[in-house]
Amino acid sequence: MVSTSDDDDDHDHENEGNEQHQRVTTNNNYLRKCLLCNIEQPLRSHHCDFCNRCVLKYDHHCPYLETCIGEYNHRYFWCFLLTTDILIVWSIMLSSGSFVPFSDWSSWLHINKFRLFAMHVLIISLCATTILLCIHSFFALTNSTTWERVSRHRITYLNRLPDEDLNPFHQGYCHNFFYSFLCHRIKEQQWDIVYKRRVEEHVTFMGSSPSTTANKTEEKVVSNGVNHDSPIATKGFAVESDSSPFKLFDFERRVPKADDVFIRVHYCGICHSDIHQAKNEWHTAKYPMVPGHEITGVVEQVGSNVRNFRVGDHVGVGCMVDSCLHCNSCKKNLEQYCPDTCYTYNSTELDKVTPTYGGYSNFITVKERFVCKIPKNLPLDGAAPLLCAGITTYSPLRQYNVGKNTRMGVIGLGGLGHMAVKFGVAMGADVTVISTSESKRDNATKLGAKAFLVSKDAEQLKGAENSFHFIIDTVSAPHDVVSMINLLSFQGVYCMVGASPKPVEIPTFVLLFKRPIVTGSLIGGMKETQEMLDFCGKHGITCEIEKIEATPEQINVAYDRTLKSDLLKYLSLDAAAPLPCVGITTYSPLRQYNVGKNTRMGVISLDGLGHMAVKFGIAICAHITVISTLESKHDNATKLGAKV
Repeated sequence: MVSTSDDDDDHDHENEGNEQHQRVTTNNNYLRKCLLCNIEQPLRSHHCDFCNRCVLKYDHHCPYLETCIGEYNHRYFWCFLLTTDILIVWSIMLSSGSFVPFSDWSSWLHINKFRLFAMHVLIISLCATTILLCIHSFFALTNSTTWERVSRHRITYLNRLPDEDLNPFHQGYCHNFFYSFLCHRIKEQQWDIVYKRRVEEHVTFMGSSPSTTANKTEEKVVSNGVNHDSPIATKGFAVESDSSPFKLFDFERRVPKADDVFIRVHYCGICHSDIHQAKNEWHTAKYPMVPGHEITGVVEQVGSNVRNFRVGDHVGVGCMVDSCLHCNSCKKNLEQYCPDTCYTYNSTELDKVTPTYGGYSNFITVKERFVCKIPKNLPLDGAAPLLCAGITTYSPLRQYNVGKNTRMGVIGLGGLGHMAVKFGVAMGADVTVISTSESKRDNATKLGAKAFLVSKDAEQLKGAENSFHFIIDTVSAPHDVVSMINLLSFQGVYCMVGASPKPVEIPTFVLLFKRPIVTGSLIGGMKETQEMLDFCGKHGITCEIEKIEATPEQINVAYDRTLKSDLLKYLSLDAAAPLPCVGITTYSPLRQYNVGKNTRMGVISLDGLGHMAVKFGIAICAHITVISTLESKHDNATKLGAKV
């Protein structure tokens, strides 16, 4: 059943829902399934996040009336504005006669100052309501809505029109007025029919044949000279066992469906979890395996129901490509915790049969919900690791309110770590990088960490005990967690985002006397991932990367280098980009635990994850200390911005 914006009784709602369902079944060329309500949306419908329902002819959500304004109550909203205008005019007329007359101007101002203030408030209110009344009168006369006007570039049935100024629902001022205010409850308007007729009329007027351009709007955006109607031949790099090197691998991507986005991969990052999976260290590997879940590229084709993306858009794909969309986790935009999550590679689609292959390839087909838009000011290569490392560190920082006055530690200055530092600094936290290597001190300082700790130096760790409000651990190798928890202040948060293949042992007494929150965080949902990318665009945050050529030989070398921990920068396959993994992996927990200003944040290790954690910590203004086993990483941590 389709929810509408009608404010009448439940019986009316039920009838309207049934009528709407009939329209859905008879005019399915213009339908789009709402992933949140799990219903088929008719044309001009939009899901309201505040009311959590789909609204027909959605205009806006009114916070004062606490309801959505749509097709069935827009006339009431117009009457409300008119009545408010009349009441304000009446109040002004009454107030104008209440002024106390005085011959002396200064005395008159002193006696009537409160009346004068009230009069100014009334006049300002009158101006505001009059402007709103005029705007909504215009919308009623032209049969348009606020949402369609403001978001035209995002709405598929509008941005595909041959003329960007064409209003496909305008049927004449008298007809629009009559329908809006008098008879739309008597006769249901078929917007899909109106839309098709208006587009054909416009095309005919411009000198084209309607028969050849009936679906011209779809052809304009659905493809970019390539309309795939058969499985798409794709080349990638795969491993065939836990000990085999990468080899060229030919496979097929599915034909883009109505809700799909077809992407040409430009970059894909190399995440440490790719190595875990390829070498079957988590004992879940399915071969042949094409890794890669930090993908950036350009849209080449979109399905007919796709609304948020157009051909040529810069986009990213992270760790997930599908989920059930019905469970509590999906409804809360936490798709990563869905029991049926389909991961970008080493997984299967929802049919539990079709294997998924990752971003070490030249093409990928993904559902619209699991594609993110890359801000225009971010380069595709540096943005790729944000889709994993970025969201992984951003999410916990938001969850635990990292910000000003947060002393935040980032353990490890690798892919995740440096993103955590950047986010922490941007949020205003006081970030400290914690690494085994003194050589990373300079990098930590450059990222914005205010401090750097060498985790192998017992005296440094002793001096930093009980000092951090929040610590994000980005290290994926086995290490001493207990000594890091001792750095927390009372009831501090210790968030682990590095996926170590071995269990972590924590003595009970460590937990009893500090009452710490020891937790973990898994990437982030799609809504939060887009929020993270927008945050990066606002603050100019990208991942520190090193591009490598997309060949099997170079990938094999890159894996060896990553295992030897001889890099600070994230490795990125050119034409198969740095994977958005490290960035999201460190960004997510920093957001999850609200890392920000006045947060003393420790970062253990200054490897790929660690250096991202330092960057994120600095970006959110945390006080960052890097904890490392190597004094040589001290300079890198200082450069990244760590304070110790």
